[in-house]
Amino acid sequence: MRELLPTMPEAQRSLAELVLADPAAAARMTIVELSEQCGVSTGTITRLCRALGVDGYSALRIALASDSGRADVRGTWAAHVGTELTEGDDIRHVANVISANIGHVVAEALANLDLPTVERAAGVLAAARRAMIYGIGGSGATALEFQQRLYQIGVPAWIHTDVHVALTGAALMGRGDAVVAISHSGRTQEVRDLVAEARSHGATTIAITNDVASPVADRSELVLATGVRELGFSTETILARHAQLAVLDVLYIAIAQRTYEQTREAIAITTEAVRSHQIGKADRTASGSAV
Repeated sequence: MRELLPTMPEAQRSLAELVLADPAAAARMTIVELSEQCGVSTGTITRLCRALGVDGYSALRIALASDSGRADVRGTWAAHVGTELTEGDDIRHVANVISANIGHVVAEALANLDLPTVERAAGVLAAARRAMIYGIGGSGATALEFQQRLYQIGVPAWIHTDVHVALTGAALMGRGDAVVAISHSGRTQEVRDLVAEARSHGATTIAITNDVASPVADRSELVLATGVRELGFSTETILARHAQLAVLDVLYIAIAQRTYEQTREAIAITTEAVRSHQIGKADRTASGSAV
């Protein structure tokens, strides 16, 4: 409900805000009582149920009551793992549930991805004088992987883990430079501030986020949405990362296509540079040369 809030019509949004303020109280009301309390029609409540994917108001009341009952375990199992898996599930069931959820979220992210914006972002990064890839926490790990892949194909990309160093780098950017800001919520202050700083100096800013109405998205010129919706897992720790990586995979290939000759040469050179550090390959090469 929170994720859909920015896109809801006004009446639905007012209803959702009241429900979110006290889910337990809403769960105790009949549909007529809730409509009177919110000042909306029962039809608005029915449409909200449809938007949430629940089968009518009775199902919504049950879901609200269930969520309210878990409120006292925020920060524990339900918040970090979700509600689809329990401590007693066997490992095969765990693997099947994770596979199904990750497959679903990746397929949904790519099906809804704004491909023309991907094309524009790829063009910017392929031609960038320098690029900064930035994220905090889990998004920081995703940012590091993307930066390493770009660097390997000859795209001048850097990453900073210290926010002050990152802001300093953003302040020195200008036209021809680019920032890729990765934030699932789009509300991480450090990421928002870096995007604003870089853009104020003329750099092109690209956001990878789940919330296109977030502060990070609002301050970015190009926005690629990951489109993660709750599937029983904690989206921040399990699903968000896979959606981010899927979107970045598409962006990476689009960049590599635009720098094809450079990419081929860079991959060959960098692969050779680390060959001696790969156990078995160097030995086989040496053995083959001796023969």
